[in-house]
Amino acid sequence: MPARKGLLAPQNTFLDTIATRFDGTHSNFVLGNAQANGNPIVYCSDGFVDLTGYSRAQIMQKGCSCHFLYGPETKEEHKQQIEKSLLGKTELKLEVIFYKKDGTPFWCLFDIVPIKNEKRDVVLFLASHKDITHTKMLEMNTSDECDSGK
Repeated sequence: MPARKGLLAPQNTFLDTIATRFDGTHSNFVLGNAQANGNPIVYCSDGFVDLTGYSRAQIMQKGCSCHFLYGPETKEEHKQQIEKSLLGKTELKLEVIFYKKDGTPFWCLFDIVPIKNEKRDVVLFLASHKDITHTKMLEMNTSDECDSGK
C-alpha cells in the first residue's frame, strides 16, 4: 500500500478510513490519539498545513489541543475549555483567536469531535479549524458602526 500523505504511520485501517472520509469535508483538521497522554496528532490534512504555515514535521506528535497556535490574544478561558473537552472526551465548538506560524492572528471556528470505535471507546479526536476572520471582522465593523451611530 502506498504511503498516505500526512499520516505518520498507518497504524490501522480505522485511522486511514477516518482520515480519508474527513479529508474532503473538513479540509483544515488534525486527528489526535485519544488514548495516549497529551492526545498526540497522528494525522494532519493539507488544509491545516496551508492554514497555519506549520509543516507536518513540526506538528506531528504535538497535542491536538493545538496549543502551539495559542498567542497573546488567545483567552485563558478558551484554553481551559479545550483542555476540559479533551479530558472529558466531549464535543466542543468554539470561536477562538489562534496564531499562524508567522505570528498572524486569525479567528478560528475550532471544533473538537470525539470519534468512537466499534466498542464505543473514544479513540480519536477530530479537531477542525475553520478560518472565520473575514466574517468576524465584518461583524465587528457592523457592531462598531451601530455603536457609533447611537
